[in-house]
Amino acid sequence: MLPMVHKALLEQAQKTRLRSKYVFLNLDDKPVDVETLRKTAWTAALKVAKIEYRPMIQTRHTFATLMITSGENIGWVQKMLGHASLKMIVEKYYAFIANMTHNDGSLFVKEL
Repeated sequence: MLPMVHKALLEQAQKTRLRSKYVFLNLDDKPVDVETLRKTAWTAALKVAKIEYRPMIQTRHTFATLMITSGENIGWVQKMLGHASLKMIVEKYYAFIANMTHNDGSLFVKEL
């Protein structure tokens, strides 16, 4: 992980750990309102970074895609995204799940 991002997350954890199940809280110790975040920080950050606007939900898909393509366990990805089952993960991200084995049945024949 980028050192700057890692440091920022550690600092944020010190501020909110054990006070909430959420990482980012507002000044009233409540979860940050997504609409407020989008209108203020998100849009401004994209402009500063000179990145074309995109919905924040794309960061969720980017996270899932990066985790799956790097070989993380899809069950762990499912839990991180808060899904009750693997069904959605497999349906949505199947193309990104690495084929770590054979795809022609030869392994089964070899074991048989």
